[in-house]
Amino acid sequence: MSPEMNHKEQEEILDSLRGMKRATAPEFFYTRLRARMEQELESSVIGRFGRLLTRPALSLGLAAIILLLNITTIMKMVQQPDGAPETSAPIAIAGYSSIDTYPVYDDITSEP
Repeated sequence: MSPEMNHKEQEEILDSLRGMKRATAPEFFYTRLRARMEQELESSVIGRFGRLLTRPALSLGLAAIILLLNITTIMKMVQQPDGAPETSAPIAIAGYSSIDTYPVYDDITSEP
């Protein structure tokens, strides 16, 4: 408060604050707000997908499938010898190839 303000003005300001009450929300405000937020979440695609993934049976099943795929991949990597080709397809394709190369830099002497 500024020093110019007299005692009467200060009392008027303080008296105006005495009748104030704390602000309150309307009845059932939070219930309606929560219902609206859940409705928006349920209506979105992400909300439906999220609810589907939170089911224990589905999430444990997906985790088991991923774990099984990882184990089979690791087992195949361990059983495969080092340096061996994964498939014989490149070798088979190379056998069918009959492309002859022409030596560009051979010493071919041509007389004019």
